[in-house]
Amino acid sequence: MPALPEGALSVQLAGEPMLLLGERAMFWPARRRLIIADLHLGKGHVFRRAGIAVPRGATEDDLRRLAGLAVMTDARELWIVGDVLHGPATQAQWRDSWSRWRQAHAALQVAALTGNHDRALDGEALDIRQLGEFQADGPFVFRHLPQRDADGRHVIAGHVHPQARLSGVPRNWPVFWLRPGMTILPAFSAFTGGQRPDIERGDTLIACVDGTAIPIP
Repeated sequence: MPALPEGALSVQLAGEPMLLLGERAMFWPARRRLIIADLHLGKGHVFRRAGIAVPRGATEDDLRRLAGLAVMTDARELWIVGDVLHGPATQAQWRDSWSRWRQAHAALQVAALTGNHDRALDGEALDIRQLGEFQADGPFVFRHLPQRDADGRHVIAGHVHPQARLSGVPRNWPVFWLRPGMTILPAFSAFTGGQRPDIERGDTLIACVDGTAIPIP
């Protein structure tokens, strides 16, 4: 495997070398596939329509991070493990930002699993291939909700937005939640809340701290 990208941690999942990236993404070198969950395009727009004052620019910041990861990993594909959207898909400023991003990365194949917020997702209009509720590939099955696979494949999921604290640091950080037979990705969008995982024996947490993946003892 080539040298690790900055801020990355190498792990083995179901016998496959994978990279956990400190910017809240996973990379599968064998497929040259960048994998994220919970992009939540348009969440700020939904909040503002509801009369909640939130800062603008969250979508653009997320897309800048995503562009940097695509370049850093030389990814051929981007898979979004559910919740591409957060709310209506029409008459939202984020659509222009996404269209510009997609044009700038036209060679990148983008596909998405269906999340609970994706009822309005029009993959053709956004140049995103829709994969349905789950998709098996190699030893993995990709799905938004973290449910065990009946055939025993390793599940890669999102939805939970796991967060945890590092000792001595008074704030929560997004984490990869590695469980036997399942990996739950952190929410990619920086404009999200989260919850502390209910840790069991055999689980591991990898925190995303200022762009670096750090195991939590």
